[in-house]
Amino acid sequence: MSINVSPVSVRAPQPPRMPDPEAIRRQRAVTKRWFMSLVVLMALVSVGLIVWVFFIAKIKDATAATLAPAANLTLVLAPILASAAGVERTLETVFNIIENSWKSLVAYLGRGLRWLNSAELEVDSARQWLADVSARYNEELRSLEIKDGMSASDLSSEMQDKIFAAKTMLDLAQNRLDDAENNLANVTASDGYRSAKAAASIVLGLILGVIVATLGQLQMFAMLGIGTVPAPVDVLITGLVIGSGSYPVHSLVGILQQTKDTLDGAKGYLNRLGTPFTAQKTTEVKPTSEEPGAGQKVVERVSVEPTEKPTPSS
Repeated sequence: MSINVSPVSVRAPQPPRMPDPEAIRRQRAVTKRWFMSLVVLMALVSVGLIVWVFFIAKIKDATAATLAPAANLTLVLAPILASAAGVERTLETVFNIIENSWKSLVAYLGRGLRWLNSAELEVDSARQWLADVSARYNEELRSLEIKDGMSASDLSSEMQDKIFAAKTMLDLAQNRLDDAENNLANVTASDGYRSAKAAASIVLGLILGVIVATLGQLQMFAMLGIGTVPAPVDVLITGLVIGSGSYPVHSLVGILQQTKDTLDGAKGYLNRLGTPFTAQKTTEVKPTSEEPGAGQKVVERVSVEPTEKPTPSS
């Protein structure tokens, strides 16, 4: 009986090599130019949207809606709520694509390009080392010659030690790769990038909101029964509300609903106070009982009714 076990030996991974400082400076300059171009583009688009809404787009004056006293503003403003949610999901998708495919811009706004290059090199080195360890682990398994009829008690402690050492090395390589990838994924966790992302989300959200409101002819004031606001101004304000996000829109609807309910209640109370009433006295003589010769009694009734019926609140 012979068992051949080759010694466990793993090629040491090559140390990561950072790009030279000149290459990093060129990469930083290119990324900066892209970033400034995006800032200028968003500014031009914002100005162009205002010109489009007020002078180019054919916006029709919407008829002011008549709201019932018990109207639910969540249903009245449902198109605006749906548009705000759609804009929010669109922004999330756009930033997910940018964070996964344009890490140089993310790093430029956050941890820096030198950190990004170091993290990417560590990931590449960990992947190569894992591939080498996996290949070596498979070689160790193939090199074991176990003849037919060999029982488990015949396995030598040396062979078991070699298998355990190869498996331990494989686990270490996998852990190193996981740590390197998690470190690279944290490129979006820096305070600088989060601040820039929040500012960009606000600007892009407002731009998309105005576009959606203009294309959909959404006029929030007309939906609320206010017909004195010019249509372009109504569309612009509606677009800004949509672009602020679904949570601010829900909060605004809640505030408007409470205000409307309060005003409707106050209006109904004032209508009741200002309604004149008329009192009418009715006198009726009835016998005290149905027996013959029973005495009679006088019954008086007083009814109060409004002289003029109050008009329903609109």
